[in-house]
Amino acid sequence: MKIGVSGASGNLGRAVVSELLQRPGGHEVVAITRTPETVSRPAQGRFGDYDRPESLAEAYAGLDRLLIIPTLDAGKRGAQNVAAIDGAVRAGVKHIVFISAAGRGRKSRRSASPIGGASSVSSPRRRRGPSCG
Repeated sequence: MKIGVSGASGNLGRAVVSELLQRPGGHEVVAITRTPETVSRPAQGRFGDYDRPESLAEAYAGLDRLLIIPTLDAGKRGAQNVAAIDGAVRAGVKHIVFISAAGRGRKSRRSASPIGGASSVSSPRRRRGPSCG
């Protein structure tokens, strides 16, 4: 299975790539970042930039699963999120995991909800660490 991490050069992205590489199962890990030359083996580095939407479908090509980690820049986040999800759909990624918020300093922790409305899920299922299986 080929698993991609988009936003792989940030703190969370690096941690997720490292965790995936330590797990058994022989998964290929693809780190998508604006600086793919900084990605350590055995992960494969690919160029992808949320501000350059045309780069994303190519970066996501051939992936079975993709984790999209958004930017911390609230002013750009909406357009970048749409570009990342659209790129994943165009690339044919079958399983997309999107983190709706990243960063520190929030006083409250709220459950994830669908875009544009309140969640109908009374108790979301939460997991520690990324799921590979």
